Formats: sequence, structure tokens, C-alpha cells
Amino acid sequence: MDIVSGQSIALIQRGELVFVETFDAWYSREHDRMIATLALSTGDIELAVEGVDEACSRALERWKRISAMESPTGWVYRVAINHARRVARRRGMEQRVFRKPVPMPDLPAPAGEIWKLVASLSERQRQVVMLRHVAEMNENEIGTVLGISRGTVSSTLHDAHQRLGRLLGDENEL
Repeated sequence: MDIVSGQSIALIQRGELVFVETFDAWYSREHDRMIATLALSTGDIELAVEGVDEACSRALERWKRISAMESPTGWVYRVAINHARRVARRRGMEQRVFRKPVPMPDLPAPAGEIWKLVASLSERQRQVVMLRHVAEMNENEIGTVLGISRGTVSSTLHDAHQRLGRLLGDENEL
């Protein structure tokens, strides 16, 4: 049984009547301070806002349990810092992977020429061609990896083969 009155909620926990602060009251008091604290910890205000907002949304979903803790703010801050660390780690990995140019190996003709032609395809066509012919995946597997239907994979692969055929000056499909 919950009774909401202004800034607090009356809850019955383990047979006892307990008064806890409402989420709205707690959020109004703590949100900006947690962002400032996390921003100083991470050095990134956007990351701090994202982390605190994610943690607050999780706290709202579990507010009955979180509000009864000794330090709801401590729990939310821990969730926020963990989220910020995950995001920062992911960003760092993406920067290392995507910003570092991968040199194209010197491939003997015609392989080098073919990969240059493949590079001229659209991103989705390149992905489908690479997954089909390099990773040797079937159309269902490619669809699962890219989050598209098998029919879309088939159509994209067909279009890519047609384009490569035209680029090679050959009217036949690859």
C-alpha cells in the first residue's frame, strides 16, 4: 500500500510503515548535483548528462526499492558512473578502430583491382558482398548480422553483382 503526500511516500515494508521521499522530490534536489559531480569525474559534460539521465531512468523504474536504501543518490551515482565508463570505453574503441586507416594490402592483379571495384559499391552492398564472399556466410546469416531480411540481402547481393559486372565490362553476373 502506497500513500503519496507531497514530498514523501508512505510504504509498508516488512510490516513497518516507512516514509520515503518521492522520486520527483529526490530528482529535483539531486539531479544537477550528480551531473556536476560526474562531469568533474569524467571531464565530459555530455557523458555526465547521459550517465545521470540513464541512471535516473533506472532508479525511477525501481524507486520503491531504491528509495528505501540508505543512500539512493549513491546507488544512482554508481549506476551513472558505470554507464559513463561503458560509453567512454566504447567510444575509445570506436575511435581506435574507425579513425585508424587500415592500409590496403598490395594484392596481385586482378584481386587488387576487384577490391577497388568493391570499394566503389554502396556501404550496404560492400557489407553484403564481403560477408557473402569473404566470410562465406549464407543469406540468412548475413540478414541476421546486418538486421535485414533475407530478401533484402538477396536483392542487395544481386544489385552488387550486377554493378560489379558492369564495372568489369562484363554483362554476366559474377
